[in-house]
Amino acid sequence: MGGTAAQTEGVEQNSSEMLLDTSVSDRRVGHLLERADALSRKLAGERGFIWATIGIDSTPCTMGCSFCSHGAQWQVYANEIELSVDEVVELAGKAAAGGADFITLRTTQYYGTERLIKLAGLVRDRIGNDLHLVANTGECDLDRAKALRDAGFSMAYHTVRLREGVDTGQSVAARLKTIEAICAAGLELQYLIEPLGPEHTVREVLNEARRAAEVGASGTGVMARVPVMGTPLAHLGQVSEPYLRRVAAAARLEYPDGGKYLCVHPPTPSALYCGCNTMVVEQAANPRDTSSSIGAWRGFDLATARVALQKAGLKVRPVTKEFVGI
Repeated sequence: MGGTAAQTEGVEQNSSEMLLDTSVSDRRVGHLLERADALSRKLAGERGFIWATIGIDSTPCTMGCSFCSHGAQWQVYANEIELSVDEVVELAGKAAAGGADFITLRTTQYYGTERLIKLAGLVRDRIGNDLHLVANTGECDLDRAKALRDAGFSMAYHTVRLREGVDTGQSVAARLKTIEAICAAGLELQYLIEPLGPEHTVREVLNEARRAAEVGASGTGVMARVPVMGTPLAHLGQVSEPYLRRVAAAARLEYPDGGKYLCVHPPTPSALYCGCNTMVVEQAANPRDTSSSIGAWRGFDLATARVALQKAGLKVRPVTKEFVGI
């Protein structure tokens, strides 16, 4: 898992390579985890953040990504669902009232632009202008990115996935073209190292950690691949929590002066002491599961996220009186 020093370039390891070398003991990298934590706390002013994601649809997708339960080829998702406009707006309002800093509208690859634009306007009206409204959708050109910005989105989630074009149905070039359009349109970019599995090498991980800095992402971090039975990569399993913490810390050390939102997913409270300051709460359609959740995915809700962040000594956005739970 994660490889050894022999997989990195040169003889001498830098700090990130040492972190990702699983032959190096946790004791020997403790100071690096502490350094990453101090950097993130300074960058974000001791602030913690909550990323609330609403999975709008589970439409079967022909892209055939080997880790995604929405892949039409795998036929593992229990039912095809799509939230109504009213349902999305209501969930977004609850998340905003519950202290979320980011409201993410996640769609499958081919969700229509006009529909997403209309939805964004209604959600923005509901949550106000103080929170980030995040688009997590398919590839787009500059015109589409500008349309999403004008509709009320302030940020987009997009990344070059690990082994893009091998484990996914998309090319690195296409993903980079979309990232370029997002940035050119004036949207902030959130860029994670994902979907991280036990088979990925040190070099692969560091390539994406460094790319987050190169493209000037306002957020970075790591997302572990969750094995979904019936998808081609499920048999490889999931990275351990200690290794996920190390990758999170490496993401910060490779981007020490920017990307103040450092996210870890699935929720890993122990990573909040290793450079992470952003937790994800998910609801409804989910590519990491075989069915849509009625409440928060795996029970990790807004209240749980707030407690974890505060326990780690991070400040959180206040809950409003309208909050009724999510």
